[in-house]
Formats: sequence, structure tokens, C-alpha cells
Amino acid sequence: MFTKKDHIKVLAKNLVSRLEQDESIALNPRTRHMVYQDLYVKLNPYILSDEEVREKILTQLGQKSEALTDTGLAESDQYKAAKAVLMNKIGENAVHGLYYQIPIKNVAVLVVQFLMSHNQVEEVYLSDDDLEKTIVDFFKKFDSSQLH
Repeated sequence: MFTKKDHIKVLAKNLVSRLEQDESIALNPRTRHMVYQDLYVKLNPYILSDEEVREKILTQLGQKSEALTDTGLAESDQYKAAKAVLMNKIGENAVHGLYYQIPIKNVAVLVVQFLMSHNQVEEVYLSDDDLEKTIVDFFKKFDSSQLH
């Protein structure tokens, strides 16, 4: 499935919902949407979707189009080559069409820090390590193609 930026919003919302359902955190129900949105803003720079990867590739191709035209490669070959270069940079942290810009464990640490410091999160019941492990597991299992 081709992932889009909205899938990162769903990831943030589903993560917070799962943590709340598992009684790992407690939120004020009236301000829950603020936590969803703020977590999305926090995660946004660290996770790319297929859509964003495609845009980056096309931007790179656009910047290098004159040089690439001189190589005689077909447009699809140019795209494949540019994608291969980009995937070498970001592909090692890819999970189900989401491309983590830093290791997933580091993203989980950012989420733990976010939850501990966010004024709308009333309580965090798990230890930092347990919460981090739970978040890493969630990221690895999150598959936007399974969404309805």
C-alpha cells in the first residue's frame, strides 16, 4: 500500500489510543485530541511516507534533470536509480511503508519524553524502559494497509 502523510496522523492517534486502552497512560478525555495532534507534530519530522519519498525523489530528479538527460537513461530508469540512492539512506528504518529518519528506538525515546512532559497527559504508569519497548513494538506492528 502507498502510504501518505495522513497515515502518520493515524499512527500517532492509534499509538496514544493503544497506550490509553492498555492503561499505560491516562488522558483527560476532553483534551485527548490535543495529545494526538501534538504527537503527530512531534513525529512528523522523523517519519516519511511513501508519498513524501516519491516527492523527494522527483525533487532530486528535477534538480538534476539536465545532467540526467545527458546520460540517455529513460525517465523510469532515472527514477529507479534516484529511489535506490534515497532508499540506501532511509530504507534501513522502513516499516510497512513508513520511513523512520532515525532508528525506531530513538523515535520511541522521543515519544516517551513527549508523554512525560505533555501537560495533557495526566499520568504515565509504565517505566520509561517498558513504555519505550511498548512503543517500539507498536511501531513495528503498525501497518497502514490494515486500516479500514
